[in-house]
Amino acid sequence: MKITGIDLFPIRMRPVKTGYRAEDELSAIARVDTILIRINTDTDLYGLGEAATIRSYFNQTSGTMLEWLKDSAEVLVGADPLNFHDVHRRIHPVSGEKPPGTQPARAAIDMALHDLAGRAYGVPVYELLGGAYRTEFEMLTNLYDETAEEKVASALEFVSKGFKGLKIKVGDSFIMGGYSMDNMRHELGMLQAVLEAVPSDIYIDADSNQSWQTAKFAVRAVEWLTHDRFYPNLSIEQPLHHLDFAGHGYVRNAVPVPLILDETITSPEAMLQAVKHDACDRIVLKMNRVGGYLNAMRIAAICEAEGVGISLDTMPFTKLGDTAHCHLAAALRDPYPIDAEGHLWFSDTPIKGGLEVDGGTARIGDAPGLGVELDFAKLEEMAI
Repeated sequence: MKITGIDLFPIRMRPVKTGYRAEDELSAIARVDTILIRINTDTDLYGLGEAATIRSYFNQTSGTMLEWLKDSAEVLVGADPLNFHDVHRRIHPVSGEKPPGTQPARAAIDMALHDLAGRAYGVPVYELLGGAYRTEFEMLTNLYDETAEEKVASALEFVSKGFKGLKIKVGDSFIMGGYSMDNMRHELGMLQAVLEAVPSDIYIDADSNQSWQTAKFAVRAVEWLTHDRFYPNLSIEQPLHHLDFAGHGYVRNAVPVPLILDETITSPEAMLQAVKHDACDRIVLKMNRVGGYLNAMRIAAICEAEGVGISLDTMPFTKLGDTAHCHLAAALRDPYPIDAEGHLWFSDTPIKGGLEVDGGTARIGDAPGLGVELDFAKLEEMAI
């Protein structure tokens, strides 16, 4: 079996909700573009994948991803789609071996290869990854509200739906208004209000999105928050710049609250540096940031060997990308709540099948591959 070509389907998705701060800023992000791909072969087998990004977060555009995917399609004609290592080797001259900027495009190809292989062997993708610890997942969501009252209301709403994890954003005031005690009290006050309002069995991940600037500032913030009460369900996520391994190591060893790294984890090599610096208790693994299943499972192996936990976060995916992340979650030992609701942020999807979401629970079945198909009528409506 040989690859004969790759079809690219750039689509535009309309958000029904947004994580941005104000409606007057919505014009800049009133649309989200993503690229679906289909790897074709000289048989009737094919595989589906998705390249998704947020321009301000991963610093790629759909245009650059489209160029990488077009060039990759050229070099992959004639390759064996079941030889994952050879396919990635062929892509290296196009994108370089490990540059983070090309990873969403590489991840889409890797995702499609695993979907194709699952179809070929008649097994779900999680079987290719070693089997499933679970196929039903507790869910996590992100809260972007700007006041304590709004954040508490949102938190209680999601808890009532059965969500077991809440990611509380605690960095906007620093990003937009600089560092001050007032801004720290505002951000940590919202976080504390949620911690006091929800049951202690709900994971609360306080995400600063790299905004706390210095390790000592991060330590002081955590000490301020926990000076008279310890919250057993609280973790701090990515307080410092993603390259500050030493700073995160300092924070982790200075405070009793678990530390999570997100933006730092771009590759197995980055994971090794996090381990060497004793810089985290848990990571957030995004398959499109690390280049697909192949690297994700390498990172997972390092984490399991070192006792580092793994959470999974979504992106502006269709149901295809969220389903792919659920297959990865199935193969991971840690049962942390996962964020698999990215596709629910949009008014429509060109994907049939895949994961099912019921309240705060997501499920995947045992169909071959990812268990998804393209809805070509919707695809045509959404095509760019």
